[in-house]
Amino acid sequence: MDYIAANLPAINFDATCDFYRMLGFQSTYQSNQWMILHRGSLTLEFFHHPALDLKSSWHSACIRVEDLPALYQAWQGLNWAAFPQARITGIEHLTEIEMLCVIDINGSLLRCIQQH
Repeated sequence: MDYIAANLPAINFDATCDFYRMLGFQSTYQSNQWMILHRGSLTLEFFHHPALDLKSSWHSACIRVEDLPALYQAWQGLNWAAFPQARITGIEHLTEIEMLCVIDINGSLLRCIQQH
């Protein structure tokens, strides 16, 4: 099966894995330079970037899901205080899409979008 996976930077693989584990992802591969995480059919890949300035990061990915309200319900109730540099928005109802956003601990933006 062919597919494209988002490729995001990770300052620290262990911390990044801990954050995404909170969101329900599991590590399926890790080396010194690369890490792959899965949550059901969702795949995120990370490259090691210890010099990344998370406040000026411009990296992002779109995650398209079948049930955005369920994803929001699952994620908004998590212990976000454990990762103070990360945050989640509410669901935005825009003209063309419904979307919520997550900023991960590396400063990357995840746009979670309702599939139609």
